[in-house]
Amino acid sequence: MIAILVSVFLAFQVTPEMRQHIDAGLKAKAAGDVETEIREFRRVAELAPDLAAAHVNLGAAYLEKKDYADAIPSLKKALELNANLPGAEAMLGSALLAQGYAAEAVPHLEKGQADDLLGVALLESGRPREAAEHLEAAIQKRPDDPDLLYYLGLAHSRMAKELFERLRAKYPESARTHEMLGDELAAMGNRDAALKHFRAALAARPDLRGAHFAVGELLLASGDYEGAEREFRAESQLVPGDAASAYKLGLVLLNRGQTLEAVAELQRANALQADMPETMVELGKALASTGDSAGAEKLFRKVVELEPDSKLAETSHYQLAQIYRKSGRAEDADREMRLFQEMRSKK
Repeated sequence: MIAILVSVFLAFQVTPEMRQHIDAGLKAKAAGDVETEIREFRRVAELAPDLAAAHVNLGAAYLEKKDYADAIPSLKKALELNANLPGAEAMLGSALLAQGYAAEAVPHLEKGQADDLLGVALLESGRPREAAEHLEAAIQKRPDDPDLLYYLGLAHSRMAKELFERLRAKYPESARTHEMLGDELAAMGNRDAALKHFRAALAARPDLRGAHFAVGELLLASGDYEGAEREFRAESQLVPGDAASAYKLGLVLLNRGQTLEAVAELQRANALQADMPETMVELGKALASTGDSAGAEKLFRKVVELEPDSKLAETSHYQLAQIYRKSGRAEDADREMRLFQEMRSKK
């Protein structure tokens, strides 16, 4: 960027005084001395008000200082003098966006081909679908950028909100509208109202996938294991290939003391979706309670291998300690209990 601007300076009739301030400004820029950079380029702009490079350098210096209010007029002046000035469009767009002028920033960021900032400007201008396209392009280059991840998530959230509002307005009594409202209310912690909408959804469409599961989750959280079992069974009958439903049904059965049935469901869940730590922990507990210590040990060991620092690994260490204690393997039991206590102490 500096090399380009130097060439622009050289194409202009430069006086010795201007040369002195240009050199000082470029030197200050290279040294990171933004205050001196601003002072020198401001003087160049005063000496040569028709020199686009002077204004764009001054605008760039203001941007470095995050003085967006002063950057905007300098960059606008630079583009007025030279519409093809390298980098000026993107810089002006970023300054406008930083000041909250998102809609005004959009055309400048489009010309500057700045997908990341353009995505943000489109999002803040109420255009989430277009925003998502540009943010997706930007995230391909910077996949772990926290700002891009945040804004892309926000764009998809706003698109979802628009679609749900359309659904609710056009089909207020449909099964999907009741399901959507049930999801929203459940997330807000309003259990009774959520249950009402999920049941209305099922009344409208008895074969609606996911609704029995959602009701089962709410009942399980409230300690109604009998009701939860009924709902998870219904979901499993509708969707026999759903590992999550098999897992939840196994979990409820285990809590109700129906161990052998729980083992069967948890094994089914594990077969449908192998190596899910949550399933393996509960299946390990169920197997241990039936006396299959070897099977339980294998599962708990697998959990520790897959997620060594997780809450599930902590549980697995504790369960392993109990298994080893019962089988007379005191040294192994002590080791696992020590690992369990170390993990717990880090909370």
